Amino acid sequence: MRLIRRKIYLLWLLATSFAQDKPAYLLFSSDGKRLSYRQVLHRLLQADVIFFGELHDDPIAHWLALELVKDLHAKRKLVLGMEMFETDQQEPLNRYLRGEIDLHQLGEEVRLWPNFSTDYAPLLAYAQKEKIPVYATNAPRSLAREVARSGASALEMWDESKRHLIAPLPFPRLDSLPSYQKMSEMAASHGIRTENFRLAQMLKDATMAYRIHQTWQAGTLFFHLNGAYHSDYHEGIVAYLRLYAPYLRVVTISTQRVEAPLKYKPPKEKIADIILVVPESMTRTHG
Repeated sequence: MRLIRRKIYLLWLLATSFAQDKPAYLLFSSDGKRLSYRQVLHRLLQADVIFFGELHDDPIAHWLALELVKDLHAKRKLVLGMEMFETDQQEPLNRYLRGEIDLHQLGEEVRLWPNFSTDYAPLLAYAQKEKIPVYATNAPRSLAREVARSGASALEMWDESKRHLIAPLPFPRLDSLPSYQKMSEMAASHGIRTENFRLAQMLKDATMAYRIHQTWQAGTLFFHLNGAYHSDYHEGIVAYLRLYAPYLRVVTISTQRVEAPLKYKPPKEKIADIILVVPESMTRTHG
């Protein structure tokens, strides 16, 4: 009886301490199994391409991305790709990585994101220190804006000076994917022409996928940082990369912000291979 009471007490103690825990983040498999950082790292080391789907204003995602990059770099030949840089910005990015200009000078040549200094500069600084290549993968925003405004006719008018900055034309249309359908609904609710908006998003995703396809080399691990909606459900960039390079082993990470991380249950449809869950109450890096 004493042994039974002791077991009950230990279970109660474990339950109460667990309930009082407030983790800054948790990691899950696609089916909801809790994962340790070590388990996640082991899974990522088997990949050719990793898509780290972040929330742009979440500090935990940015911190974890940097920690993963450090640990992956210790074991594999690593290259980085970033949605935050556009293909026509590669040269100034390279000059920063070579130490020819500092971050302030880079910001004078390239329109950096508002939260760049706090959220992405540490990753870039680490890449510079360790001489890790970083590729600007996103389509130039000026070209995406032209497509959003004028649709497919904008693509037809571009000469080679613009076309070399994006995925080869004509790139495949993946309009039927649920993620693009949701984007269309969002655009319609804001009075934006859905066809053009969807095409502009596909231009970005196709370009990012093609740049990864272009720059990946056998034996390297390509770590790509992008907004989660660009790779969730293995759609967006992942769907295009599957067309350009179906032989690559891809692992996706999606950041999900929830009210009760300890009670998290993933959606029935596989959102990502690995799910990073962060509290809804987590401080955000910008408005």
